[in-house]
Formats: sequence, C-alpha cells, structure tokens
Amino acid sequence: MKSEKYVFSDAVSGATVTRLTTYRANSNHLYFTNNCFFDGGRRIVFASERGNAHNLFTMDLESGEIEQITDLPAPDNLARYELHMSYVDGVGANCVCFVGKELLKIDLRSGNISTIYRIPDGFLNHIVSVSADGKYAYTSIYENSPEKRRGNSLHDFYESHPLSKIERIALDGSGAETVFSEYNFIAHVNTSPTDPLKLTFCHEGIWSKVDHRLWTLDLSSGKASKLRECGSGECIGHEYWFADGKRVGYHGHKNGKAILGAIDFDGNNDRSVDFPFPTGHIFSFDENLIVGDGSRDSAYIRLWRMGEDGYEQPRVLCQHGSTFKNQDAHPHPRLTPDGKCVLYTSDISGNNQIYLVDIPDDIEKLPFLSK
Repeated sequence: MKSEKYVFSDAVSGATVTRLTTYRANSNHLYFTNNCFFDGGRRIVFASERGNAHNLFTMDLESGEIEQITDLPAPDNLARYELHMSYVDGVGANCVCFVGKELLKIDLRSGNISTIYRIPDGFLNHIVSVSADGKYAYTSIYENSPEKRRGNSLHDFYESHPLSKIERIALDGSGAETVFSEYNFIAHVNTSPTDPLKLTFCHEGIWSKVDHRLWTLDLSSGKASKLRECGSGECIGHEYWFADGKRVGYHGHKNGKAILGAIDFDGNNDRSVDFPFPTGHIFSFDENLIVGDGSRDSAYIRLWRMGEDGYEQPRVLCQHGSTFKNQDAHPHPRLTPDGKCVLYTSDISGNNQIYLVDIPDDIEKLPFLSK
C-alpha cells in the first residue's frame, strides 16, 4: 500500500510531526508497554480497521509503505479482536496476538501464521507479552463468572476475585503451562526487556481500592512479591519497564498529591517525587527523560527531564488533541528505539490515527506546559 505520510509543524511547539496514517478508519499503534518495532526500529506493526475488518499491518517508517499481514473476517464487534494489544518480540521478528480465543504467532519475515495457544473455556484473557529471549509469550487469563459479579467493569471483576493464571506459552508451538495462579484479577503481565525470568503484573481495578496493584514474579523461583508498598492514601500504577530491564517506572498519588517514581525489580532503590502536573500514560527508557500524554483537558504530548532538584516542569512536544473517549483514543506515547521520536495515537481528525513527532536536539526551545 502507498505511503499515507503527511508532515507538518506543530502549532504550539514548532516540532516536526508526521501523520503516518490517513485512511478513514481507526488505526492504532500497539499499547505503550507492548513493543511494536522491528527490523532495527525501521518498521512497526500497527492495527487498523480498514475494509470493515480489523487487521494487523506493518509500516516502513522511512518510506511509509504499508503491508497487511493478517486477513481476518469482519467481526460483529471489532473490539473483540483487540489487535492493538499485540506484541512484537525484541529478538526475532515474530508478532503474537489474540484473535478470539486463539493466540497467533505471525512470522513478520515469511508471513506465516500459526496458532500456539487457545484460552480454556470459561476464561478471558488480558494483555500479552514476550520474554527477552524471544522463546515464550506470557499472558494472564481469568475466570469469566457473571454470576459472581455486579457488572462488567474492571473493578467488578476485581471484587469478584476470579481465579487468575499467568500462562507461559512456547512460541515454537510446543505447549503452555501455568506459572502462577491466585484468586485475584491479574492483568497487565509485562516481561523484562532484558531478563527472561522476570515479569510484572497488577491486580486490576480502581487503583485506590485494590488490595495492592503492582507485583513482580520471579520465574526462577515462582515467587510473587509486592513491587512497592503503598501506605494509607497512596496508590500507583501505569507501570512500565525501563530499558535496562531492572527498574520499573510508575506514577500515582500520595495524600492528594501526584507522584512520579521508579524502583528496582527487587523493591530496592525506590525514588518517588512530587510532580504537580497531569502525566497520563508515561513512558521512558530511564529516569532522565519521560514522555506523557496528559488528559483530555491538557491534550499535549509533554516531556520532562530529571534535574538536580527533581523533575523539571514539563515542556510541550506537540498538541495531540485526542478525546480520550475510550482506551483506543488514548495517545499512549512511546519513544522510538533510538530515542529521537515519540509515537502516539490521536482521534483529533475523527478517527484514531498514528503520529510520529521528532524530539528536537535542543529541548530547552520547547515551551513550558502551563497546566
């Protein structure tokens, strides 16, 4: 498919923004904790609803050329495929994605597609992730028991305490096994980008009401531990791995004040600071430069840096203008592997579309965010 790239300068910051997709259907880059880059960061995998069907595509970021890699039938409910929760492994060129009850492995070089796992009857699945060595996919599955719930919100699931399992699934198709289980709503299983024996997960629900949100699982011992203790009036979330695969970033609230922080996998070296600015979903490679998407009322892609006395006031990288009307319309910004650009999604044009904004060499020239 031809390139759909369109380049413009952001009206607020002057940064160079490339609109990567323009087709009049929803297109989304993969979830911010899920790698979408391959071929040395030159190409991405993305999801799009073109032709009234929800499929995965690849894009060459330089040429803009697009290639369709799945050919799925048009479902009654497009959301049930949740293809933007797919994951591209960081070793080879395989993409894993759930389609209905089946977990597919797509070889991005040959185009071959195989089924490597099927969700057991009576269970639902959450996000999928791939180990640092590219050998296993990990996901959580949880009981679907409507009779135990008051409704279908995430917190309704949490309060029903469903049987949840973390599954390890071999990418070579040789089978799957349960590596951890408990009667809590487990979600957001995220593997370390460098250590194949470490992952994080969460107890999903309203952050301030779950027993404890952030957890680690050491696969060598099978031991699950709280990532960080939270005191009264404190809650944290939106956890993600730093590039070293040893530290985990997060943000949250403590006694009514917003906080931003990071902590080692083993719970040591916790560093949290007050940060009185909307963050939204955040991402970074380390503690030095963080990107966030704010909120509907402060709809900017923003950057902030670590200074001598904590984090500086955020600067506007560009205006994304997204509505946040649902999860798909959240920008979910993510740095490119070389750290030079930010990839994000916005529905400012009416449909979800994918954008890439350059980070200027001189960040000091970007305007400060006033709110």
